[in-house]
Amino acid sequence: MSHLRATSDPEIWKKGPAFGMPGVHVDGMDVLKVREVAKEAIDRARRGEGPSLVECETYRFRGHSLADPDELRNPAEKQHYAGRDPITALKKYLFENKLATEQELKAIDKKIDEVLEEAVDFAEKSPAPARSQLLENVFADPKGFGIGPDGRYRCEDPKFTEGTAHV
Repeated sequence: MSHLRATSDPEIWKKGPAFGMPGVHVDGMDVLKVREVAKEAIDRARRGEGPSLVECETYRFRGHSLADPDELRNPAEKQHYAGRDPITALKKYLFENKLATEQELKAIDKKIDEVLEEAVDFAEKSPAPARSQLLENVFADPKGFGIGPDGRYRCEDPKFTEGTAHV
């Protein structure tokens, strides 16, 4: 569904003040602008001034999933945004400003592939976590949603999934 049809105000950043935080909009297709806005939000949080709502508008280059052939979007729109690809634009910036060479970027790509392979290998070889860990590190308040009056996770109660699909 189009974002314009899914919300009362498509400018999400404007909703920040309703939650007691500033809202900022940034062109998510510009890596350096995103970095600048993120740095400001991080600095603000580190000063103890709380969170910020940062809306980074980007373009999805593919369908939602492998099952989505992405045939509904206008080809001219896709072509327009392909010309604004943030990775391509950042590479161009790095080269033009002599901040990196093609060889250095290829070495970074290789290192990323190695790190990802190691992470996947670790995940595949690791045991599945205990069911009691289902809600760990999900909520900022460890005594918030999902915790029963006895201090245990509600999901540990055998009645937790009664009437629902098996979890």
